[in-house]
Amino acid sequence: MKVFLITSKLSFKTGGGSIIEMDLTARELQRLGNDVTVITIFSQHNEILKPLPYKVIEEQIKSGKQLDILFGLLRILRKYSNKADAFHIDGFMLYGGGLYRRLGGKVPILCFINRELTAWPDETNSFFQNSAASSFLNGLKRKIRWYIERHIFIYFANGLDFATFENPFLEQKYVDFGLKLKSVGKTLIIGGPYPFSKVMKENGITEDSYRKRNKKTGKITLLFSGRMVAGKGFDFIITAFSKIKNKDNFRLVLTGSGPEENLVRQLIKDLNLDSYVELPGWISRAELNDILKKTDIFIQPLWRPFLSSLALSEAMAFGIPSIVPSGGGLAFVAGDSCLTFKPGNVDDLAAQLEKLGSDYDLRAELSHQCYIRLNKEDVSYEKTMPKISKILQDLAAKSKKKHL
Repeated sequence: MKVFLITSKLSFKTGGGSIIEMDLTARELQRLGNDVTVITIFSQHNEILKPLPYKVIEEQIKSGKQLDILFGLLRILRKYSNKADAFHIDGFMLYGGGLYRRLGGKVPILCFINRELTAWPDETNSFFQNSAASSFLNGLKRKIRWYIERHIFIYFANGLDFATFENPFLEQKYVDFGLKLKSVGKTLIIGGPYPFSKVMKENGITEDSYRKRNKKTGKITLLFSGRMVAGKGFDFIITAFSKIKNKDNFRLVLTGSGPEENLVRQLIKDLNLDSYVELPGWISRAELNDILKKTDIFIQPLWRPFLSSLALSEAMAFGIPSIVPSGGGLAFVAGDSCLTFKPGNVDDLAAQLEKLGSDYDLRAELSHQCYIRLNKEDVSYEKTMPKISKILQDLAAKSKKKHL
């Protein structure tokens, strides 16, 4: 079966988690016997470092504005309709994909949704909120956009044939916004597709690696990695760390850089934490892997409650126990491999850091639970990708039968 995956770009040098998810999806669908072609719509940003097992077509949409994406995608879908049996598109294209089907497009479309809609209000809860994004004019534009998407564009999205979601909290968020696919049995929870088996093999990691290096003495290394932008929670973790009584037992490593880096550095200085916190800046994948091999606890301090994080899945592949906010997408992915804290509560996060940092046996058990969770039906790519392939095949067969 000919499957066309449409995504923003293939930037293997500087791209984020979405590139990993898309590439893994393409490789797995190809391995499962499908003829896979990937179309990039912002191809000027492609950074393909080595030959890929699937075909790549470079298209170009005018800009990242919603209307440009909607009509640009409509053009691309029509252009390749005679070559594809099924389309698989990224979540930010859901309106264009649904409009294609509403206007009589014959090829079925599955949409993978792993992010929020840009029309939704920001949920940063951060000292970074003094940015231009909070201005009155931008707030007014956001409200207008929300109204248009909620009452007009969501009708287009409901024309999609199927949607997959990283976690049930994100799925419910879309349901609340008006997406009706779940009510008719056209959705599936698949976690964030992450090649944990490959990563483990490439880095010499086994399910016992963490437990063999688990510490009974010495400093506990805490890690958080990400781009220093509003909502990531660097300020939150630093503030929580400042409340730990036995700081000499810990080493906090914060990798990454970004527009708010100066604010992060200033907060560390203001709280007199310079001797406890390391800021290596932006690092290569190989350097991050080396740090992960020495990390004792991974922290995802603050994130939108309905989103997941590939950084968390990566830490789990290395068998690292984690601490994440309770009751959201991160806790869903981590399952029993984490401790949780009350969202927005720095005192609770500090307490969980002290608890896990001082408990050798608990860290060993949570590490063991990483691999149990990674092999579950709702997060393991090894189990979800065959389901996606079957869904695409069924959709294609149904469409062909309908148009005979």
